[in-house]
Amino acid sequence: MNHNFSLKKFPLLMILLFVCISAGMECRADSLPIHLAGFAFMGDFSQIKKNFPFAYEISREKLPNGQNLLDKSLCDRLTKVLLKDAHFVEGKLALLGDGSLTLACCLDNETITVEEYEKGYKIVIDLGAQLLLFDYASFKLVACYPFTIELIDFSEVKPSDKILKDHIRALLLTDKYKINLFDECAQLLKNVKLQKFYGGSIKVTDVVIEDKALSFLPKRFSENTSNFENFVAQGFGKFLSKNQSVSILPYTKGYAIGNKMALRFSNAEVFQLQIPEPQFAVKLTVRGFKKVMTDERAAGSCWVYGSYTRISISQPSLGKIYLDEKVKNGVAKIIPAMQKTVDDWPVFQESLMVLFDKITKSFTKESKYKKVKEVCGRCS
Repeated sequence: MNHNFSLKKFPLLMILLFVCISAGMECRADSLPIHLAGFAFMGDFSQIKKNFPFAYEISREKLPNGQNLLDKSLCDRLTKVLLKDAHFVEGKLALLGDGSLTLACCLDNETITVEEYEKGYKIVIDLGAQLLLFDYASFKLVACYPFTIELIDFSEVKPSDKILKDHIRALLLTDKYKINLFDECAQLLKNVKLQKFYGGSIKVTDVVIEDKALSFLPKRFSENTSNFENFVAQGFGKFLSKNQSVSILPYTKGYAIGNKMALRFSNAEVFQLQIPEPQFAVKLTVRGFKKVMTDERAAGSCWVYGSYTRISISQPSLGKIYLDEKVKNGVAKIIPAMQKTVDDWPVFQESLMVLFDKITKSFTKESKYKKVKEVCGRCS
């Protein structure tokens, strides 16, 4: 890569000069300088329009003064956060050897599900992103904290693309639904300590989808199972990071070549971040899904939706295995007799995500996961 660091080539890091608000406080001498790069999408340009159709359209919008709308919204929220032993740097480029790191919010999931009922349509929107900390001079990733938000809404009419786009716009730019992706990012930033170096690194390195699971996947996943693999890895990573307070390197299969991950920023800048080799590897196997009716009455029926996985955590360089366990989980759903259609996938998805939440919390609560807890402690 050509590292010709001119002002002309790297306008995105000048965002702070125009849109950030000064924190108005003195910084400690050992406080880590942080530059804010802005909003980005994971993947190359050919993937972005397909994987993030509505967010991509919104990302192209600008304010009258030429500022990018999403960058402005992100910056307004993040620069209000009081960082732990770090501070935002305004109006400067990240110079070689200046000891600073760069922060970006990278969208890696835009999923929409619409389910028809007698009186209207249930809309479920999931947005997933990663808070990335990297060394701008070397383009090496230092830390990654995944997070997600979900909106459940109801519409009396079948939602058009415009309605769905307006929902996502609200999740990115407003507090209309009392939830905002960038607010979630800011809350995450409050709870982590940004560092130049971390004691260890962990990453989901492999996701296996067994045949018994394939028939239950929705079209957007069954037609391209790599999208589902990324979804599974992102889901597990989110809960591991949240419940164990660890940085987890992003799952990059399908997004990276030669341990380099493509990021496309909202101002069209493209970065190739170098992902370090993890010390600890996570392998996730989705073994299958199953639903069982447990009760049936005139008003409707009750079903349990089960998800079945196998989770392995190892240290490949030493040949050590800290966890290799089959894990399952069930979620109950009542289906009213009046409901016209039933989309099973949202419930299977909930079952799988609850499984990841429960197991990663168990790493702290249950003594049999003592070694796993020690691994997490080395990566925080």
